[in-house]
Amino acid sequence: MEKLELFFIPTPLMGHAGQLVELARRLVNHFHHITITVLVMKLPSDPIGTSYTNSLTNHDRMKFIHFPPIELDAFADCLTPGVLADAVTERHKPIIRELIAGRLNRSDLTPRLCALVVDMLCTSIIDVGKEFSVPAYVFFSINAAVPRLMFYLQTLHDEHGRDVSELENSGTALTIPGYDSLVPPCVLPFVFMNKYCWSTRYIRYTRKYREAKGIIVNTFQELEHHALLCYDDKTPPVYPVGPLLKPETPTTNNEVLHWLKAQPKCSVVLLCFGSKGWFKQDQVREIAIAIERSGYRFIWSLRRPPSEDQKGFPGEYTDYNEVLPDGFLERTVGRGKVLGWVPQTAVLADMAVGGFISHCGWNSIQESLWYGVPIATWPQEAEQQINAHQLVKELGLAVEISLDYNQLNKNQSLVSAQVIEKGIREVMDRNSEVRANVTEMKGKSQMALEEGGSSSASLKRLVDNFM
Repeated sequence: MEKLELFFIPTPLMGHAGQLVELARRLVNHFHHITITVLVMKLPSDPIGTSYTNSLTNHDRMKFIHFPPIELDAFADCLTPGVLADAVTERHKPIIRELIAGRLNRSDLTPRLCALVVDMLCTSIIDVGKEFSVPAYVFFSINAAVPRLMFYLQTLHDEHGRDVSELENSGTALTIPGYDSLVPPCVLPFVFMNKYCWSTRYIRYTRKYREAKGIIVNTFQELEHHALLCYDDKTPPVYPVGPLLKPETPTTNNEVLHWLKAQPKCSVVLLCFGSKGWFKQDQVREIAIAIERSGYRFIWSLRRPPSEDQKGFPGEYTDYNEVLPDGFLERTVGRGKVLGWVPQTAVLADMAVGGFISHCGWNSIQESLWYGVPIATWPQEAEQQINAHQLVKELGLAVEISLDYNQLNKNQSLVSAQVIEKGIREVMDRNSEVRANVTEMKGKSQMALEEGGSSSASLKRLVDNFM
């Protein structure tokens, strides 16, 4: 069989890089004629980003090229993580072009460089591949329904002259390809409904997606059967290869994991809101009141709102008493842990965890399903609101705290302690229908990756397409 090489190019953002690297690992482990080179960019101001790759060593057929970080001062005009990631990618295009050219000029080398696999936010690299007649595939770390929504919005804009931001003001729920139920306008992603974000970034991404040779999605057939059926011959072929879970750096002597081992099965609720999740002090106090009233054991990842120089990434508290109600830590000592960043995957894997208050990022959803832990939805940004809608209203795999909370909304009202407590109690209910559904989907997610499973078969089709 002909030996092939692929260049993998992840966006330097937490939640993107790790899953693409996991796809690379799966390919080299299952297909011995494939070699992969991962080009690792680094994002200034993000302490997490692609740091996961620093601990990985080169495999016989998988190597990493780490580009040196660029000083944050070079990106003074980039006010958000997404815009910053775009700028970092553009800065690296000439270097990536040189690497591809150098690789192709050595015609005596095997394996053959057959494709680029680029993250959904690195689509400008598709043009670099075109210069050398190297096809590109786009990897989505999100679900299959959202890119289908993006194609729908792009069609409305380009072919029908619609201002897609007007959908947000629709007085009725919307019929949108990829979703099996009517979609309320309030859960449409802010970044698509904001005219500036859509016109300067997301419509540009979506147009480039159509130029790819294939779309690779971190989902599986049994989870998103309806969404996957909604793609047509106007888009590249779609390959669902998930779930792809990013293995976290091994944690030795971790206090939280050690504490979990002493807790009863399904007795602990995890509150964790992603790499960019944070709340203002008044909302933090409502959460604390709800936790205390619920009486459940808990692990709470509590992070400080970002300062101006952090480009939207939260920081860490040095003293939680400055934001928590007086005496909260003393009254809950032994019953719970309040801390900053947590090893989320390792925590969800522990049998003591029975519920997950989540921002509904797609990677967190995949982890919760893989380990059979029900979610209570509390989205924060990006596509998380429509993810929450899909989980609660279509799939029956989550309970609702909020579906439309958005930390970017300056007029966002508080979610009350009463609502949060209700969500905690519902997600921790051991006899709920949602828990039964999640348990069933856990089995399906794991079967999808087994030999003969839906994602395993899709991965083989993808490799055939590489050939």
